Amino acid sequence: MSKIKLLSFDLDDTLWHTAPTIARAEQAFYLHLQAAAPALTAKFSPKALREHRLQYLSANPGLEHHISQWRVDSLNQALIESGYGGQSRELAAAAFDVFYHARQNVQLFEHCAKVLAELSQDFLLISLTNGNADLSRLPISRHFHSHFRAEQVGAAKPAAPLFLEALRQAECLPHESIHIGDNTNDDIAGAKAVGMHAIQARLIEHAPEPHPLADLHFDDWRDLPRLIKQLNASPR
Repeated sequence: MSKIKLLSFDLDDTLWHTAPTIARAEQAFYLHLQAAAPALTAKFSPKALREHRLQYLSANPGLEHHISQWRVDSLNQALIESGYGGQSRELAAAAFDVFYHARQNVQLFEHCAKVLAELSQDFLLISLTNGNADLSRLPISRHFHSHFRAEQVGAAKPAAPLFLEALRQAECLPHESIHIGDNTNDDIAGAKAVGMHAIQARLIEHAPEPHPLADLHFDDWRDLPRLIKQLNASPR
C-alpha cells in the first residue's frame, strides 16, 4: 500500500519557466495601457511603473500576500496621478484583465504534463503557489484535486497555512505527503517545517544548489516518479 498519499506542487519555475511568461504579460499590460491610458504611459515607463508598484506596497504592506489586488490598486493610484480621476478604477481593472490573461499563457517544462497525468493515477495532486497563476485555466488542471494561492489564505510560503490547507484537503498527515518546488526557502524549508517530505525542482538555468533540507532533487521531469517511489519505499 502506498505510504505517500499527497503530492503538492509549486507552480512557477516548477511546472513552467516563469520569467518569460511574466515578461510577455508585462509587455501586453503596458501595450494595452499605451492605447487605453496614454497620459499614464507618458508619465511612467515600464520600469517607473514597476517602481511605483513597489513603493505602493511599501506604503500598503497588507497587500503583500494579495498580489492581484496590489497590482490593481497600485495601477489605480498611478492612473489617478496621471489625471484619470473617476475613470481610474475601470481602467485599472481592464488593464489587469489583460495582464492576468497573458500571465496564464505558460509553457510547461518538457515531460511535465505526461508525468503529472501518470502521478495523478496513484496520488492526490494539489498545487500551492505564492503567485497568481490560475491553474484552473490550464488543461493540466484535470490532474489536480485542488489548487490554492497565497492570496486565498492570506499567507505565503514558507508560512504554514498553504501546506496545512493541502494536508487538510487530502486528509493526510505530513509524513504521508511530498511537496515539490523550486524555491529553497518557500518550498523546501517551508514544507520541511510542517513535517512534509520535500523534493527540489532544479529546472531553470542557474537554479539554486540542492538545499540540505531537500530529501531529493531533480532537473528532468522524467526522474520525478522514480524519486517519489524512492521516498515512498523509505522507512518512516
